Amino acid sequence: MCKKFLLGVWIILFTFPAQAQETSDWQKINQNAKQHLIHLINIDTSQPNPNELAAARYIYKVFNKNHIDWDIFIPRKGYANVMARLKGTDPSKKPLLLLSHLDTVAASPDWSKNPFKATQQNGRIYGLGATDDKNYTAAYLALFTWLAQQTQRPQRDIIFLATSGEESGSKTGLLWLLGTHWEKINPGFALNEGGGIIRADNDTPLVFAEGASKQYMDVKITASGQGGHAAIPANDNAVYRLSQALAKVSAYNPPAKITPVARNFFQAILPLQNEDGKTTIDVLLHGNPQNQQNAAEVMAQDPFFRSQLKDTVTPTELSASEEPNTTSNAASALLNIRLLPGTDPDEFFEQLSRLFAQEPDISLEVIQRPQTPEPPVMNGTDELFGAIDATAKKLLPGSITVNGMSPASSDSEFLRRNGVITYGLGPQMNPTDENSAHNADEFIREEDFFDQIRFLAGVLFHFAYDGQELLPLAPQQKEPSL
Repeated sequence: MCKKFLLGVWIILFTFPAQAQETSDWQKINQNAKQHLIHLINIDTSQPNPNELAAARYIYKVFNKNHIDWDIFIPRKGYANVMARLKGTDPSKKPLLLLSHLDTVAASPDWSKNPFKATQQNGRIYGLGATDDKNYTAAYLALFTWLAQQTQRPQRDIIFLATSGEESGSKTGLLWLLGTHWEKINPGFALNEGGGIIRADNDTPLVFAEGASKQYMDVKITASGQGGHAAIPANDNAVYRLSQALAKVSAYNPPAKITPVARNFFQAILPLQNEDGKTTIDVLLHGNPQNQQNAAEVMAQDPFFRSQLKDTVTPTELSASEEPNTTSNAASALLNIRLLPGTDPDEFFEQLSRLFAQEPDISLEVIQRPQTPEPPVMNGTDELFGAIDATAKKLLPGSITVNGMSPASSDSEFLRRNGVITYGLGPQMNPTDENSAHNADEFIREEDFFDQIRFLAGVLFHFAYDGQELLPLAPQQKEPSL
């Protein structure tokens, strides 16, 4: 179903001091994480028939080697969820879940490399799942096994969980576990995919911790027409009618809404803007309703800002005739809709339907409706967000941490519905690279992957070990390339 939101991010070079043993430990964690990522990429877990059990076997063999107990939950043949728990010393502290998923989307035909064989080239690791979401599984696996070897125990339980079927709705993964085995997991807090780090023009890093997501909705739009032989063109061709209907959808511009999470985000980035940007955001936040809408239209020219301010509609799948010389009596498109927190799905569908009130040959049907009530939005005042902010201040002095909204969706929605305080953190990406999850030649920079591991380690140290740094985090001198 995917969903993933990865903010564009400038490369951030973390530099750390370390004595010989400490440096060796960081190198060990990094090398293990890279090897895990390479092995996981080399296992084809792509939809629609992911071989997740093979990936789960790789993971539990790593646990066996490190003398870590584990559980595997198999909803049906070939599908698997694998879990391990590092016990804490204080049962009053709620466990922290490290959540990732084993499956990937299907590989597009545009790959120039083998998507199911990791390729290391020019400081990058290419392969399907490199950023969605096998990098998380690999990072968590390397950190979890290292922590299990330490004499220092965490105060709260740390749970490793790699799930099934996230890219197809989680019906064999987290949703299934919630209904069948949740008493064995039962976290109070969770870290998941999402979020990222933005480097502004003034070089002040913005740490975006994803604490909310938009609602996912699919609507099928169908145009009716006259079918027949293409050699005798009909006057009411369904494909032409569909294209005209999609043009109406494209022109549809729902009003902007400044949700509490959007207000929080734009307030946070205000100091990072130039004078024009500061003026526009100030009007957006404090102007009269009409001026707020005007400011929102200016900001909505940026695709990400648009996702924060507006409900969006994007056509994806198209269908019509299956024969080259035959016209179909119907043509349809799937409209993938992402709704802001607070938007009523039924009201939005009604507004969309009104565009075609005078067109009886155009029909709309809800294929997937968001579950209501929508999950709660994280407020950024909890202990886990505090640990993220504290880690950001150590690794990125002068940074700003903001609780933000992903324009996509993930398993975080299901966790939040069940009372689990959940934030998404992401790997660092360079916005000059045309790369993101689900794209051909998906990759992660090795340096960014190492930084992702260190940031996650910092959050774990602060949140599960009461701020005790089991390895040093403060920046000093650049560690040699590995």
